[in-house]
Amino acid sequence: MGILSRIFSNTQPSNSLVLPVSITKSGDSPILAGDGAMRVLTVYACVRLIADTIGTLPIHVKRRMPDGARITVYDHPVARLLNRPSPLVGRIDLFRAIITAEELRGNGYGYIAARDKRGYPTRVDYYSADDVSIMVGDNDVFYHIAPLAIDAPSRDIIHFRGHTKDGIEGISPISLLRDDIENCHNTTLFSKELYKRDLRTAGVFATDQKLNDDGIARLFKDLTKMLRKAKTSGTPIILEEGLKYTPMTLSPEDAQFVSTKLQSIDQVASAFRVPPHKVGDLTRGTYSNNEQGNIEFYIDCIRPKIEQLEEELNNKLFLESEKAEYYVDIDFRGLFRADTATRKDWYKELYYIGVFSPNEIRALEDMPPYEGGDQHYVPVNMTTPANIDNQNGNGKSK
Repeated sequence: MGILSRIFSNTQPSNSLVLPVSITKSGDSPILAGDGAMRVLTVYACVRLIADTIGTLPIHVKRRMPDGARITVYDHPVARLLNRPSPLVGRIDLFRAIITAEELRGNGYGYIAARDKRGYPTRVDYYSADDVSIMVGDNDVFYHIAPLAIDAPSRDIIHFRGHTKDGIEGISPISLLRDDIENCHNTTLFSKELYKRDLRTAGVFATDQKLNDDGIARLFKDLTKMLRKAKTSGTPIILEEGLKYTPMTLSPEDAQFVSTKLQSIDQVASAFRVPPHKVGDLTRGTYSNNEQGNIEFYIDCIRPKIEQLEEELNNKLFLESEKAEYYVDIDFRGLFRADTATRKDWYKELYYIGVFSPNEIRALEDMPPYEGGDQHYVPVNMTTPANIDNQNGNGKSK
């Protein structure tokens, strides 16, 4: 089955891009079956944030030069592959699918379906974790891909794994978070049903008279009918036998279950290492807190995944003879694209210490160079301790 039908087929939801989470045991909530975990807003927000962040970062093939320089290579076969991994799916969509699978199932798989005569990969297809099983041999790991009925060696599988105990297979975070995710879902369902009843949890009908069983049954039937009509059309409720009605309701503030919802958000977000303000909890959000949270998000969540993905791509895409010379670089500077102030300050700091020339900064901004812009500059009021000694005469030999 081709990847296009696997992504867009309505008849096979277990193979859709919203990946399944088949981790339930007998008696578990249905929210943890199929793609149920993605129906929990916090889980969906965390997974999509991570997948979109990593999947949309610029990625380049670079070459180590003998003089220590690093240059970007555009005509390498791996660079062409990363630009378009297959005729059906682009790089961003492929990486988002693999990362989404890793975040939900603990394992995301890309199968190198074709190579050219020199051995370079020419096509990479995504396969669901439900379709792939791992078999460990004496000297290699093999992946059985059920739809293709093949056992692929590790060199043909881009395996992006989450937290792992054995270094071979990742652990599904959803299986570890089943209680918290189910609690999130139950809170949402309770709120939904409560608002459908207009915040009415119950009501009390009181009378000083004693009613027999037939009277209670008739009264219950009549009141139920009248209350249903009153809810939809404003029909007045007529009481008899001296009955007095006292509604039992919740205030809008109590009905929001703010503390319970925020606690659920924090628990799930912390498991995915996502700052709460990025998934809806703004109660403690200030500019400085959010800024620090964004830095922690990159350091604690995104950076380890970038390095892991780079390592996997370097091991699987390049020929053995060129691995010391070529490598894949996922450019974290893509995170700064929407933050003009941070990008400006970063350029300025590196420009003032001579790391960047004006033309190098312009190249990073996709701007043409100008004559004389290749010169590097450093502040004139900075020097080395040795130069200070020489100026003071302390460096002269006696």
